Amino acid sequence: MATLDNLISRVRLDLGDLPVQFTTNLTGDGTTKDFYVKVKPLESAYLLVTTTSGAVSTTTGTTTTIAISSTVGTTTTNLAQGVDFSVEADIGVIHFNTAPVNGAAIKVSGTHYRYFSNKDIITFINTATTQHTYNRTDSYGRQMTMALLPAVEEYPVSLLAVCEALWALATDAAFDINITAPDGVNIPRSQRFSQLSSIIAQRKQQYEEICKQLNIGLWRIEMGTLRRVSRTTNKLVPVYVPQEIDDSRKPERVYLHNDLLGRTPSPSTAAIYDIILTQGDTWSAIFDFPDALDLTQYKIAAQVRTYPESPTLVANMGVAITNTALSKVTLSLTHDQTENFPLKAYWDMELTQKDNNGNVTFQQTYVKGLVFADRQVTDV
Repeated sequence: MATLDNLISRVRLDLGDLPVQFTTNLTGDGTTKDFYVKVKPLESAYLLVTTTSGAVSTTTGTTTTIAISSTVGTTTTNLAQGVDFSVEADIGVIHFNTAPVNGAAIKVSGTHYRYFSNKDIITFINTATTQHTYNRTDSYGRQMTMALLPAVEEYPVSLLAVCEALWALATDAAFDINITAPDGVNIPRSQRFSQLSSIIAQRKQQYEEICKQLNIGLWRIEMGTLRRVSRTTNKLVPVYVPQEIDDSRKPERVYLHNDLLGRTPSPSTAAIYDIILTQGDTWSAIFDFPDALDLTQYKIAAQVRTYPESPTLVANMGVAITNTALSKVTLSLTHDQTENFPLKAYWDMELTQKDNNGNVTFQQTYVKGLVFADRQVTDV
């Protein structure tokens, strides 16, 4: 499956925008708070800033004013980003909350790039992923996301992200004009824009060819559904998701636009997590709740059924609060529960809260997905 780290590495490799280590030494003068570190853009997440100074306290009458550190003598202080200073990563500038004292040695170490910061690259990748997966679902009707993309589609998505990044560089290059000096020297600065436009066209063609060969992305072949109108009621005849002949699930109604766009995936606020196990095996997994909930105030339930709203309950999962402070819950299935599992089933986990009268005041499904069970071979 595609991952954000792999896509970032691939995009940077294609752009030639690989990380470079740097160290910049600066000197404080007691008044300056803003310093240019001489490289840009910066990777602010891994920036290390230290100051080394001698006596840093000054006395006026009975009042002592202290900057950065109050220690007399040579002191090296590691500064915290967001507390002692802030960073403008794209332009390579550091803003100190308090001006370093006069003569203080400031050392800035970290990573910088040639064109774009990680934040910019992630923006290009998210845009490319949204376009690449537009109006596309997997075989179970879920909206395609980066996590659901197969590995073979990592490169096409990175190509589309590279095109987005090159367009940003081309926009900057479009403001360059040719320079002609009186002595006959000619600097064709507009050639940079022409070269960028050429490489964008080649990369776009490469992405288009791969999409057509794999039938994915913006150049995939889309299939629509023709709707039939009843002659007696003048209403559209309902359409259902096709099922195998031995599929006994309740037919799923498909709500289509009255055009040839096909099926639009339904949005969901619940996270998708598919369970893969073997019949007869025990299973457990830890789930984190992002809201830092006090899980002791809720009833946590997780069930497996043959299909949504099915009257057939396959299993009630075991629920254990692993860590109350971090809102972690462990779900589990025993050997007896999974021994006769269907090959495919559905599950979800929901939290419920009731008042003193037993009325439900809160209920939300946090995780849902499918359960795939392989047939057991070894039976001891």
